[in-house]
Amino acid sequence: MVQQLYGIPVVFGIVVYRGFCLGYTISACISVLGTSKGLAFVLANLVLQNLIFIPAMLAICVSGFRLYKSIIKDKRRENIKLEVVRHTIFCGLMAILLAISSLIEVFASNNLLKIIIKYL
Repeated sequence: MVQQLYGIPVVFGIVVYRGFCLGYTISACISVLGTSKGLAFVLANLVLQNLIFIPAMLAICVSGFRLYKSIIKDKRRENIKLEVVRHTIFCGLMAILLAISSLIEVFASNNLLKIIIKYL
């Protein structure tokens, strides 16, 4: 049982690390650029893609946690296979959302930042 508990802290650690990095980046941008310029930079460059990225990552983490709980709770092979298939399909859908988030970061945020820099 102890060997099976390693995955949960890793998943929570990834979510906490991502949140810490995002929060630190936002606070550093605001403190370096000032309040108005920093907020404009953060809104143009960070918020758009993270509106999709953060819920998708949290959904993947919750789905993984549910898969882990179902594997621990139910030892029947058929139910485990069904849960793994559900988790895989869900992760595939979330991967599409993550790809959309990446496209927004590459194209929309970059062009929006170019427009905003003219006015700062």
